[in-house]
Amino acid sequence: MAAGSASRVIRAPGRLVASPTDLGLSYPYGGTEVGKTRLALLTSFGTAVRVESEGLGGEASDILERSNRWSFSCFLRGWDDDAVEKFFATNYIQGAASGRALFREPGIRAPGGSALVRALKLLYVPDDLNNPAVVMYHGVPDWSDGAELAFQRGEELGIPLTVELLRGATEKIVEVGRIVDVSLT
Repeated sequence: MAAGSASRVIRAPGRLVASPTDLGLSYPYGGTEVGKTRLALLTSFGTAVRVESEGLGGEASDILERSNRWSFSCFLRGWDDDAVEKFFATNYIQGAASGRALFREPGIRAPGGSALVRALKLLYVPDDLNNPAVVMYHGVPDWSDGAELAFQRGEELGIPLTVELLRGATEKIVEVGRIVDVSLT
């Protein structure tokens, strides 16, 4: 329990779906596929706290539960128009000539303003369905801290994405399990 402040929980290649509606349907489950990734990380930032008792010589008398802070990270392969439009709506416009996604900074968002307008339900579906899927009930996607878009021959162009997870309407934050066992509600 007292290891680092962050630990990797799941790592598997798969696809990310925005706004899925029904796991009974076939892929993409009523949502929009927004990209493929070779690696997905679900990270917990909570740390349990030891309560030490002076009367017991500093021995622990209790352990306080960790907080519920989670984030999901992945590198979306390629420049996916759907991902740019869904995840960065406040910076998205449609290119006049190509009709493709155009990311513009600063866009209409204001630093320090609420990002909840960009929150959405996300589903991570592993390529091998024997691996766990991840349902994120209310996630705010953004560029990873220090994100770099490498325009060079040696690196693949893609979107380095981090999603901060919040409680959804049903009070759930995240659910991890086989796709047949997880729920969108």
